[in-house]
Parts: sequence; C-alpha cells; structure tokens
Amino acid sequence: MGLCLLKYFKISTGYKHTTLLFRKFSILFVLSIINSLSGLSQSNFAPLNEEYSNLIERYEIKSGSLLNLHSNIKPVRRKDLVKLSTELETDEKVKLSKTDRFNLEYLQNDSWEWLDDTKLPQSDSKKAIWKHLFRKKSDLYSIQNKDLDFHISPIFQFSFANDNQAKETPYINTRGIEIRGTLNKKLGFYSMLTENQMLYPEYVREYGRQYNANPYEGFTKIPNADSSKYLADFFSARGYITFQALKSVQIQFGHDKNFIGSGIRSMILSDFSAPYLHLKVLTNIGRFQYMNLFAQMINKQIPVAVDGTEQLPPKYFSLHHLSINLSRNLNIGFFESIVFGKRQVGFDVNYLNPVIFLRFVEGHLGSVDNSIAGANFKYNFKRHFSLYGQFVLDEFNIKYFKKDGWWAKKYSAQIGTRYVDVFGIKNLDFQAEYNLVRPYMYSHNSTYSNYVNYNLPLAHPLGANFKELLLVGRYQPMGRLSMNFTAMIAQQGKDSNIINWGGDILRNYNFARPSDYGNEIGQGRRANTKFYQMSVSYMLAHNLFADLKVQSRNTNLSGDADDKKNTIFSLGLRWNTSQRQFLF
Repeated sequence: MGLCLLKYFKISTGYKHTTLLFRKFSILFVLSIINSLSGLSQSNFAPLNEEYSNLIERYEIKSGSLLNLHSNIKPVRRKDLVKLSTELETDEKVKLSKTDRFNLEYLQNDSWEWLDDTKLPQSDSKKAIWKHLFRKKSDLYSIQNKDLDFHISPIFQFSFANDNQAKETPYINTRGIEIRGTLNKKLGFYSMLTENQMLYPEYVREYGRQYNANPYEGFTKIPNADSSKYLADFFSARGYITFQALKSVQIQFGHDKNFIGSGIRSMILSDFSAPYLHLKVLTNIGRFQYMNLFAQMINKQIPVAVDGTEQLPPKYFSLHHLSINLSRNLNIGFFESIVFGKRQVGFDVNYLNPVIFLRFVEGHLGSVDNSIAGANFKYNFKRHFSLYGQFVLDEFNIKYFKKDGWWAKKYSAQIGTRYVDVFGIKNLDFQAEYNLVRPYMYSHNSTYSNYVNYNLPLAHPLGANFKELLLVGRYQPMGRLSMNFTAMIAQQGKDSNIINWGGDILRNYNFARPSDYGNEIGQGRRANTKFYQMSVSYMLAHNLFADLKVQSRNTNLSGDADDKKNTIFSLGLRWNTSQRQFLF
C-alpha cells in the first residue's frame, strides 16, 4: 500500500491537474479502509436542520445526561439518536408528555432501521400502496435484509409569500429525492438531490447581490441574468459514504455540511455556506470524541472566464475538534482550524496530520495561512436548563492585545441558554443567545485564506463587526402542531465608500483599513436590524408539513433618511425537507 501511495503522489504535478492531491489521498484512504473493514455496523447521519437540532437538544436536556452522544457536533448519527430516544422512554426519572412521546416516536420512525424488533411495528404504515410503497411511515420504498438496507423518499416544497418590498411574489418550488442505506452492514451511503426555483424576499436578494452568493447554496443560475428580479434556479445536492473503520472510529467522505455548537449560531463552523467535499473522521472513546475534518472548498472571489473554460479555484480547510464530557452535565470542547489555498499541489499534506497543533504547522510553513482556535462548552442541569457558549480567537499578540482597539484583537464569543418546559408548561421552550464578533475577525490577507466558502461565511451569516441578541420561544401544544416565535436584534458596522471597517470578511484586512488602533464593534456605518418571526406548522402526515409564517424586518442604516421595512406573509407545504431560515 505504501508503494502505491508513493507512486500516486509522484504523478501529481500541479494545480491544474483535474484530480487534486487531496482527492487522490482521500480516495486512496477510503479504499484502503474499506478493504480492511470488519463486521462492524455503522450509521449514516440524521438530517442537519434547525427542527431536528432543537429536538435533539431538548431531549438531551430532559435525559439529564450528556453521555449518550456529543450533540455539539452535528449532524449526529442516526443510531445514537435512536438510542437516546429509546432510553428516554424507559427512564422513570424523565417526565414525558404525550407530545414528547409523539416526538420520540417520530425520531425513531425516521431512523427505524436502528430500532429493535419489539419496536419495529410502530414504524409500519397503515396505508401501504401495492404492498411495496409506504410500508414504513418515513419511506416511499424500503428494503431491509442481511445484505442491504435501502430507503428512498421524495422531497417536495412549495410556498408563496407576500413581501411589501418586492413587486414579484416570492416563492419556493422544490422537487427532489433522498436515498440512504447500508451495504452488508459495513458501508453506508446517502444521496440527496433537489431541483429548485426560488424568488427570494427583497432583503435576501440584497444579501445575494452584495456577496454574489445565495445563502446555504452553491452554484446558482439567474435566468436571463435578471439580477433585479433575482429568480434563482439551481440544483442542491449532498452525497457521501460512511463506514466504521474500527469500533471507535467512523469515517465520512463526500459532499455535506457540518455544524459545531449547541446554539442557533455557530462561531466555529455553521451550515450557512454551500456543501463542500470533505473527509471526516470521528473517534469516540468513552467520554471523548475527536473529530478530524479535511475539506476542499471553493474560492469564488477569483475571476474566471465566463465561457466556462476555467474552473473556480479550490481552497482548503482543516479542523480538529476535541469534545469531552467531563461529567453527566458538563461538556467542553477545544478546536483549531486552518484555511489555506493556492498551492501548487492542491491540499498541503502538512495539514493532514490528525493530531498535531495546526498553528505550529502554519508557522512552520511561513505563517501565510489563516489559523483560528477556540473552545466551546455546554452545561445541562435539573433536566430543564442548558447553558452553552463559544469563544474563538483569530489573533493573539500579548504585546498589542492590551492596547486600546488594536485592529488585530480579533475574537468572537457566544453565550446562550435554553429552558425547556418553562414554568412547568409542557413543551413550552425558551432560548436566548447573545453573539458578538470583533472587526476584521474571520477575514485575511488573501481570498484563499479568509473564513469563507463560495462567498458565504463559514461561521455567522453577518460576518464580523457586530453584536446580536436572539430570543426564541417554541410551543408544541400537541404532537402535530408547533408554534415558534423568533426575535433578532443586531447592530453591525458596515463599510462606507471604500473604507474597510471590518464587517465584510471577504475583504482583505490590509486594504483601506482606516486605523490600527481605536477599533470597536459597530464602527463604520451603523446598521440596526430588528427581525421578528412567528410561524405555525402542522404535520399532516409523517414529515408532511403545512406552514404559515409572518416576518417583520426593520433595518436602519446611519446616513439613510428612511428605514427599510419588510413585512412578509408566507404559506407553504413541504415533504421530507425543513423550512429555509433567512435569519439575518
């Protein structure tokens, strides 16, 4: 195997090779592991969306233990989620309402392949068609035998809205398919493909024009190049394989997203940008989980030929995260990451070391890449409360750090809390979260090393130079009915003319920076945004939802005579997909 690797690396001779060194290494690594697989069963991942995440966090709090899974690394494995839900049902210390039992059954039905034989009948559908379709509540078609576990489900979403700032009617039209399963209980696979047409609300269009990108998505066509109407037409796809290399080591390879943290936002890594090719290694030993993430992303800021004769250049990302359950109630995590690019050989093999300190490697190579590090924590207590937070440091120089407003005093922070079953009211949950990011955080001196993928932030949607307060109330009076209220109050400093005040992380922090000292959060043209959203969802059948949503967004930008006020009413139907959240 070693000789094969040497030969394979030897023929990689440059950036323009269609198969980059990173891809070669990843594929060889995957194939070599598959070749040595034992009879270990493995699991692919639960959906990565806000609705699923809130259920996971709620029932982890109610369980009174963090030892079931490391939920601060999302998505979580399906089998771990089923284990948590089934243990909750039998725990006499946990007070579950009728709605809670409905939710737990919903989670189990979504991953019924991991249920034991006694609980399998609950996932059976009473309305099977032709004896083969919809035999299970969650699947259009499924097979399960000793060699193959296979699930296929349709994806559909249609919604329309009224936006007082837009002449056209905003809408979403999505059709697609989701396939997942395992081969011989060793190799897992997942694929999702949707075809979409979207006419965004006006404030989302403004965001798209500013960053030349659409939130959460990659390549998007604008028919007839009509940026004023901003009708987006695009495919959205994810696909990966998973396998259990060892009892404690699971590997994922493919295109997908990741989220680190327990909050609404993540200061470390969020799912706001486009899906990206990555190799993820999760090692679980007792109370420890160690994640290695090696990714290839896209630098869309580099101009390429419009005739399609040039490809968008890649940029690369490496991250280590150690999660430790210090007790049943307290989890802490430490991470480090590197963003880099413009290498003659693609992915720099120095960053493939899974255990070394990346900052040392970055300095060893000449300190040309963007290295950040930080920590996160979560403390759950009394089966009702959770306190969580993150701190991320982008630059540290003790000589200058104490000086007032040094421009490279770059950090971001988060503190948040959850309260489930507020004042004893069943299934009424409250969440409050405060985030702040210093100017010039996440930006760098190169488009290859800023904390950006496909022109979208890898962390917070607002980028940098802001403070934000989020308040969320969730109430589920009955299993099929849920109501949400969300409030966002944000204050951000925007650029004025060409002056770089540190809010736009796509910009070079050395260009048009007005001062090295005296920098503070909110400097520049101050934008005050107040966002309120009320939504109601009703589950008509398993994973088939009817949604009603009302939004109010008011932005005041210093220097402008009038506020920008958006009022949006929307109504929609979705099947096997989550609501799109444009909370910025």
